[in-house]
Amino acid sequence: MLKLEISEQSNKFRTEFRAWLINNPPPLETKDSSLDEFVKRGRSWQQKLSSGSWIGVHWPKEFGGRSLSLVEEAIIQEELVRVNAPQILGLFGLTMVGPVLIKHGTVEQKRKYLSDILSAQKIWCQGFSEPEAGSDLANIKTKAVSSENGFIINGQKIWTSFAHIADYCFLLCRTSEHEKKHQGLTYLLVDMRSSGITTRPLTQISGDSEFNEVFFDNVVVPKENVVGNVGEGWTIAISTLMFERVVLTFARQLQSEVALRELLQQLNSDKTNDNSILKVRLADAVAEASAVRALAYRHLLDYSNGAQAGPEGSLDKLFWSESFQKIAKLGVVAQGWRSAYGETNDNIGYHMHRYLYSRGRTIAAGSSEIQRSIIAERILQLPKSR
Repeated sequence: MLKLEISEQSNKFRTEFRAWLINNPPPLETKDSSLDEFVKRGRSWQQKLSSGSWIGVHWPKEFGGRSLSLVEEAIIQEELVRVNAPQILGLFGLTMVGPVLIKHGTVEQKRKYLSDILSAQKIWCQGFSEPEAGSDLANIKTKAVSSENGFIINGQKIWTSFAHIADYCFLLCRTSEHEKKHQGLTYLLVDMRSSGITTRPLTQISGDSEFNEVFFDNVVVPKENVVGNVGEGWTIAISTLMFERVVLTFARQLQSEVALRELLQQLNSDKTNDNSILKVRLADAVAEASAVRALAYRHLLDYSNGAQAGPEGSLDKLFWSESFQKIAKLGVVAQGWRSAYGETNDNIGYHMHRYLYSRGRTIAAGSSEIQRSIIAERILQLPKSR
């Protein structure tokens, strides 16, 4: 697959990180695919990376990073995939709320939250989507009413990843009804242990319970937990989503490389099944994944050179999620009926689990249809349909 080789400095950085990984190898994979095991391994591994200052390297030094570029951040991700490291647990904090606080947060907010994000001491979830405001984010109904003690929040969020294990939530809520719907919104930082919060995990088709619905019943949030100013929530939220579609999507793109590598190994080891058609489809998938990766590299280089994250992140998210889904489906096709069974025959197989998981990737963080609309309107400048 593709690999970033930009300059002597970036190559030196890769060499240094590889040397660190030799002395600090990631934990071995286990047959336990439960969410609890995922959380345990992910937190432990992120803490180890943090101890060596190999996490959030594009953050400013004053906040625990190395003041490097997104190029070095991408190199970190590539090398972690190369050694089959666990997924970093605190991706929402690292790639979304952390950069938002660095850009928009107060001095106290930065002091209080940023270091715990890097070390995975505190895990964050994203409180944006609601039952009637998934794709139409500006239609949210969750209210935050000003009071002497801060804000009193009432409402519901849904599809909230890792809410049941998160320590904090970055929450978008309505603080005014008088403006247009994308106005009157405020961005709040909420302690998930606050009185009045109820979290209910949602079981997915894969059997996992990564997503949740979260209910807020008279939850009190201090006014110092506002990011930016009251009523500026839409601007802050868009900034968050731009970071998500650029940095977080790149991190997830590397899932495609893992899946392709395993498929190639599987076909090479299966000498009894010379499926030429499957190999052609796999070659097409490799070519498509390489093209998607190259586009992501281009955007990362642009941002590293000073460009602001913009709607082009929708290209990365759309192309990756759909190509990853194709790759996951190939894994099921390659295994045939065997993909339906796990180690003990009472759970689904590894490739089937990945395929069912991949179905949600074209919905989460903005559906493919929404991404196409953003691309059409904001990149291609096409007129809106009536």
